[in-house]
Amino acid sequence: MARAAVPDPRREAEILLGFVLGKDRGGVVARRPDPLDDASSARFEALLARRETREPFQYLTGEQEFMGLSFRVDARVLVPRPETEGVVIAALGLGLPPSASVADLGTGSGCIAIALAVARPDLRLFALDLSESALAVARDNAKRHGAAGRIVFAHADLVAPPVEWEGRMDAVLSNPPYIAEDEWTGLEPEVRDHEPRQALVPGPTGLEAYGRAAVTALRLLRPGGHLVVELGFKREAGAKEAAIRAGLTHLETVPDLRGIPRVLVARKGCPLCPARAK
Repeated sequence: MARAAVPDPRREAEILLGFVLGKDRGGVVARRPDPLDDASSARFEALLARRETREPFQYLTGEQEFMGLSFRVDARVLVPRPETEGVVIAALGLGLPPSASVADLGTGSGCIAIALAVARPDLRLFALDLSESALAVARDNAKRHGAAGRIVFAHADLVAPPVEWEGRMDAVLSNPPYIAEDEWTGLEPEVRDHEPRQALVPGPTGLEAYGRAAVTALRLLRPGGHLVVELGFKREAGAKEAAIRAGLTHLETVPDLRGIPRVLVARKGCPLCPARAK
């Protein structure tokens, strides 16, 4: 099968050249007549060759912005998306008390836990991932943002978190995989051919990880604690059903700026806990 062409190749080539030269795109255009030295030329050609395979732009530069912070990314982790910022924003809106404990299930690059650590230095943060290589990226990003000493990282499956985490979390956060198996082949090449599949496809329906996250959250949360998960497109109903089936209550959906349901917030029952202010 022929490889699809890179969208807007001229613009992307200018941005990549700017990356090589340490300039913005305007700086590249301004110096266009100037020749490149051999090292810069070789590096630029190598990046172009990688981009021609539709490798994500962020893997080429090794950087992606999330919540105003720069994260190192490569093929070991998903590229953080703007949609996932909704999970952090919703968590910040919970009104968590000082020194609250928060777990991030499937941390990947660490963007959720680290962004929360930077915004709320008082929080106690815990993050797990099944991929040891992803955890290496997350730990590196935590050091980069001065949060390494405030996040406990664990190599564990979503359904088997460390037993010492059980019953002590005030919030559980997750951007779970939610792509159905039959949707996989239709994804953009940047995603399908380069990003880690296990972080995107949880099973045939794309809903499997919501059930796992809800059951795990029920074990980890204190009474009155909250689960906050990102919603994939058309995953709202299935995610809500999974949360209800697990025994979570007080479900609330948060839309993005386009009105698309993007985050689900649910609560572990607590008869004596006051209702959360909206």
